[in-house]
Amino acid sequence: MIGTTLQDRYLIKEKLGSGGFGETYLAESPQKLSVPHRKCVVKLLKPNRKDDSDMVSRFKHEA
Repeated sequence: MIGTTLQDRYLIKEKLGSGGFGETYLAESPQKLSVPHRKCVVKLLKPNRKDDSDMVSRFKHEA
């Protein structure tokens, strides 16, 4: 994912960590017009099971 741009807005710079629910990356939003250059965190969700019935509640807890 490093070097990937998401939604023409978030450039993935480095991997911060991973766990049972996904991977976390540091991203930057390039400066456009009067919007300052910003850093943010992007979470790639990877549920453990295909049939994860409590995924919504786990997502809310993670958020």
